[in-house]
Amino acid sequence: MVEVPDSAEFETESRWIAWKESASKRFARGTDEPEPAEPFESPRAWSADAARGLLDVQFHRPATRTLLPLAYMLGLAFAIGIPIALTVLMWQVSAVLGVLTGLIAIPLGLTIAAVVRLLLEFLENASKLASRVEHIADLADDLFQALADVAEPVNQLSEDVRAVQFWRFRKRGARK
Repeated sequence: MVEVPDSAEFETESRWIAWKESASKRFARGTDEPEPAEPFESPRAWSADAARGLLDVQFHRPATRTLLPLAYMLGLAFAIGIPIALTVLMWQVSAVLGVLTGLIAIPLGLTIAAVVRLLLEFLENASKLASRVEHIADLADDLFQALADVAEPVNQLSEDVRAVQFWRFRKRGARK
């Protein structure tokens, strides 16, 4: 005859399986980020995503990856425009200052472009890290709930085992 296990075992096991399934779904979702539209491959879709991101004043939807190309293009425009404007301004003051500024303009433009690029990469990595931390926090919440579901039956079992007396005390006979 086959023994039928207690129904509490099935419930605990199904919770564990449910936790594992939800954790695996979240893990898969966390690593499978949808790629934002590329500005040069599909300008219309990227423009719509960028506009939605800019108009989302409540910050319900992250727009970091969508707006990074726009911010980078603007940064490159400043990296080119600032040295040119400075050179023209100094040229109007003095030809010698214009020439000296012209010599400094290329390294200044490259430095501005590098700083913009590094800041945007830092921003993108911070955004990725925040999404991973959120994912880990969700997994921890699920694990905490699963462990809390298991803790109650284990505590009850522990109390039941303590209540069972495994030995009996006998009165000792008087010594002779």
